[in-house]
Amino acid sequence: MNSCSKEISKFDLETDSLEETDSERHGAKTRRQTWASQIDFIMTSVGCAVGLGNIWRFPYLCYKNGGGAFFIPYFLSFILAAAPTYIMEISLGQYMSAGVVHAWKAVPIFQGLGFASQIITLYSNIYYIVVVAWALYYIAVSFTANLPWASCGNPWNTERCFVTGMTLNHTVTDCETVTNNSSVFNSSSVMINTTECTSPGSTFPPVDAVVEYWERGVLQMSRGLEEPGRVVPGLAVALLVAWVLVYLCIFRGVRWTGKIVYFTAIVPYVLLTVIFIRGVTLEGAANGLVFYLRPDFSRILDAQVWIDGGTQVIYSIGVGQGFMITLGSYNKFKTNCVRNGLIIMVINSFTSVFGGLAVFAILGFMAHETQQPIDKVVDTGPGLVFLAYPKAVTQMPLSPLWSVLFFMTILFVGLDSEFAGVEAFLTPFMDRYPKILYKPRNRMIFVGVYCIFCFLIGLSMVTQGGVYLFRLIDYYCASGLVLLAMVFFETLAIGWVYGASRYYDSLEMMIGYRCGPWMRIAWQFTAPLVINGIFWFQLSTYKPLTFSDDYQYAPWATALGVFFTLSSISCVPAVAVYLLIKSPGSLRERWQALTTPELKKHQLFPGWENTNYKWSQVEYKSHDANNPFNFDSGI
Repeated sequence: MNSCSKEISKFDLETDSLEETDSERHGAKTRRQTWASQIDFIMTSVGCAVGLGNIWRFPYLCYKNGGGAFFIPYFLSFILAAAPTYIMEISLGQYMSAGVVHAWKAVPIFQGLGFASQIITLYSNIYYIVVVAWALYYIAVSFTANLPWASCGNPWNTERCFVTGMTLNHTVTDCETVTNNSSVFNSSSVMINTTECTSPGSTFPPVDAVVEYWERGVLQMSRGLEEPGRVVPGLAVALLVAWVLVYLCIFRGVRWTGKIVYFTAIVPYVLLTVIFIRGVTLEGAANGLVFYLRPDFSRILDAQVWIDGGTQVIYSIGVGQGFMITLGSYNKFKTNCVRNGLIIMVINSFTSVFGGLAVFAILGFMAHETQQPIDKVVDTGPGLVFLAYPKAVTQMPLSPLWSVLFFMTILFVGLDSEFAGVEAFLTPFMDRYPKILYKPRNRMIFVGVYCIFCFLIGLSMVTQGGVYLFRLIDYYCASGLVLLAMVFFETLAIGWVYGASRYYDSLEMMIGYRCGPWMRIAWQFTAPLVINGIFWFQLSTYKPLTFSDDYQYAPWATALGVFFTLSSISCVPAVAVYLLIKSPGSLRERWQALTTPELKKHQLFPGWENTNYKWSQVEYKSHDANNPFNFDSGI
């Protein structure tokens, strides 16, 4: 047997899909969908990659880590790790024509990555949409002449409420007044210990009207995770509306979703541009932009700057969760996934920078109006979206209009990411039961059942104690160490077990040319090193989650969070060990079998074998829709 024959003998061939099924003989539409055009894929992927982190995390990290100097570690991480792993995920889905579980049959011993991704995606789908619900709630209440968080004297306000321009200390002259009001909170959302009020005239810290509206009017927060309280009706309705929107946008499949994202992915850019133009015309905006972009190159010597740069670019593109593998799986086999991946990555990074310009122009105006330093009005995460910006718009003419536009931006950005997350979770089930779930009607029902399930579970995060659970899941389940570990295992699987050179052969079949050495080097060396370095740095500096200075999560809550983390990432070694035990033969034979890709005929590179396969009409017609041939062309 010559070397070519030896090479082909190392691959397992899947032939189940080459048999004509009963449903196909009767003309049932059970074929796997593909994108109607490459633009549909690019738009959907941009909507997925461009998430809330581009608006509420990147600007904060940029100003915190040296302004324009932060771009150096950010874009170096982009080249060395983020872009290659992003292209790797898209191309893997396209090559295997399968969701995240079945795609890892390319490296069977790493099939645990698929199950881990499913668990992470489930967590993400349930908690991420809560932010969309908050945005919907703020949109609804912004259709008014006066924004509800622009003044005190509302049912949710306490005696300590103040708005910009008022005296910043409020004296409670009667301790009994405070004691009898069971709803008095401090600025960190924790119930005040009224025993501190020992005499009339005691002074309590003031609370901004924006903060009181967020904590007492919207969230109606309890003392902590230990007190879940009741479901907040307004947020429950907003959550239901959010899930209805998601269902209506994905229930018919990717060809339907691919058209909807032309609106949901483009509108945020239009709104951000409007907000930016308005922002730069406001007094003080220039100070905000300078504060955002002014480079402090001395910060380059700080290791934390490099960690933040690498972490942000990896998190913001959505790798490690299976989203991009799923979206790539709906590409046609001959799609140029390398070119498309680079386009999406460039748009994602541009959005981060542009979003920061829009946000800091407004924050500069806010700092000017309140006569405060800019660093006193800057926040990150939900605090930027639901505290800093709402406070800024109260200083602007036509404030309800700017509030609606801003929260519509948050709504569409969040919905696009949620579309991809839900599709990523459901696709492996559809691939597993294609005769049933590829049928349009059955798909509609299946998607509906899943959306209802997630909505019911998500109600736990719109209770009075729900925000504490939200933070717990965000910290432990779908970010941080979990995603870093996932991406590291992915680069290990493709770069070393499947083999970077062999994967280049697979890419060449799909895109029609052989790539330069950049990605091969990245998959084997730079990406694992960068990701591993960030992982161990974060692990060495790990601290249990705290909600605020005044509220610490109980040990049982921290243990629950650690369980959430292990519930996903432990699937990788657990499945590998299970397969090694289950497989027949010696340990060496098991290892060889589990590191041998399970491929179909059209996935075999010509250089791997010494004969050309001649497929019959029945063979390639009953193959996936993602095969490289046209039905009417000869082979």
